Amino acid sequence: MVKFKKFGWYLLLVVLTLPSIWSLMKPGYFSMQDDLQAFRVQQMNNCFEDFQIPCRWIPDAGYGYGYPQFNYYPPTPYYVGAILHRFGIQYIDTVKILFIAGYLLSALTMFLLVSELLKNKWAGFVSAVLYTYIPYKAVEVYVRGALSEFWAQIFFPLIFYLIYKVIKTNKTSFVLLLGMAIGLLTTTHTLMTLIFAPVAVIWALYWLYLEKWKNLVKIIWAGLLGLGISAFYLLPVAFERQFVHIESMLSGYFDYRAHFVSLQKLFISTEWGYGSSGFPNEKLNLSLGIVQWVVGLGAGILSVFNFKKNKVLSLTTFYILLTTMFSIFMIHMKSSFIWAKLPFLWYMQFPWRFLAISIFLLCLLAGYFIYQSGKYKYILGMAVIIIAILTNISFFVPKDWLNITDRDKFSGVSWQKQMTISIFDYLPKSASLPPINEAPAIPEIMDGKAKVLEYKKGSDFQYGVINVEEDASIRLPLFDFPGMVVRVDGKKIEHYNNDCRGHDFCYGLISFKLPKGEYKIEVELTDTPVRRLGNYITLISIIILVVLLIKKNGKNT
Repeated sequence: MVKFKKFGWYLLLVVLTLPSIWSLMKPGYFSMQDDLQAFRVQQMNNCFEDFQIPCRWIPDAGYGYGYPQFNYYPPTPYYVGAILHRFGIQYIDTVKILFIAGYLLSALTMFLLVSELLKNKWAGFVSAVLYTYIPYKAVEVYVRGALSEFWAQIFFPLIFYLIYKVIKTNKTSFVLLLGMAIGLLTTTHTLMTLIFAPVAVIWALYWLYLEKWKNLVKIIWAGLLGLGISAFYLLPVAFERQFVHIESMLSGYFDYRAHFVSLQKLFISTEWGYGSSGFPNEKLNLSLGIVQWVVGLGAGILSVFNFKKNKVLSLTTFYILLTTMFSIFMIHMKSSFIWAKLPFLWYMQFPWRFLAISIFLLCLLAGYFIYQSGKYKYILGMAVIIIAILTNISFFVPKDWLNITDRDKFSGVSWQKQMTISIFDYLPKSASLPPINEAPAIPEIMDGKAKVLEYKKGSDFQYGVINVEEDASIRLPLFDFPGMVVRVDGKKIEHYNNDCRGHDFCYGLISFKLPKGEYKIEVELTDTPVRRLGNYITLISIIILVVLLIKKNGKNT
């Protein structure tokens, strides 16, 4: 009975979350706008096979010429997916499991946060349910298939909770957990981290002020630990952007100016569709959730009346409400002057990505509304839960269900499509434009006379044996990229990437010359100083984390 009281709320929350994930719990797969999720997990597993950790280069993207995908794209969900696959789970099923985990874990972390802040599990339960049954959470999975962005919403409540616990308790365990959570969020979705960071900093400053700045150093240490854990990824993103094409991320469809959202769509619209934003004739729900914003506003109103009774509670509610209002403002056209002056925001591409912040804060406010409702809190809580589920449950279904397996997903036209989706994003600068044909299986002999006796492609390397009968120029089926090293019979040689013969434009492929003879050739991606530094910082940070955890556990035994 004691155990049920302890875990009963969590079990009930999981049960109530089931309708939102029911569509994912059957064989097959579903269509989504970002149909690269299974491919990324599969490519990550290739890195595992070759012990390429951290994974930076994937072999089959870029039409088979390879890509520095995870040098720039947040890898955490795909590490988890690849681990799941190692237990014999299909790639397409790992993606569904990752989406299911996103729903369950974000609900549980929201419950944890609100229950702790208000010392009221009912308020936490209501907030968690509303954080699940909100249109944007359905759009993220069943329309966009935005796995990383969806997973980021697990960490928003968790980081708020851990900041609060560090400041309130001064316990080392919470400092370490906060560092881990920051590191995981940073390596899950960079843009979400970018817009969430100021919100989290203000949240920390607010509680530090109330606690007379106790444990400020601990918060700083946790932040540094989180950055250290993610350094293997953060440093290349920050200092190696010049090595790849990123202009496609800011132009055409991805120009932020085409994706502001009207007040009607934000507050009133209940339309549902599987379209794209920026196209007036296509339906895409980008609302705040009517129940959620009404209840959030209600929390602010109740706080006005309860200000004298509970000043801290009311001030906290006002802070959250003001932050929510600003995040909503950033989605609307009226905020365009801010976007125009802050170029780093342009990489957000879609101003409505701020919805992730808005819905988190609105659902947090829902807990404050329920808590301040006094004797009506159970009736009101049940009412908003029922209304939220009934008005939104129809959104939690995919547009199409495909009765396929991994074999279908990774073969034929489907495989060709996955190798070329988003082919301009992170294209190495050595290539002027993306390739229009699949990479050959073996090197090309551009002039002279030579024969490829054997050849193998790995995740971040290629090697083989070439017999050169007359001095020859060799072009490998691999993009050149900083860190690529060519060795012939174990000795490093110079290579170039401007042999564009036979192509309409230059692909920037690794090329070199060989005299007569038989050679063993090897090419691999090695770490640049930036990547190496990032790896060392991450390794040191993890060692510090593990040592401190062991010491803490030792003291408790």
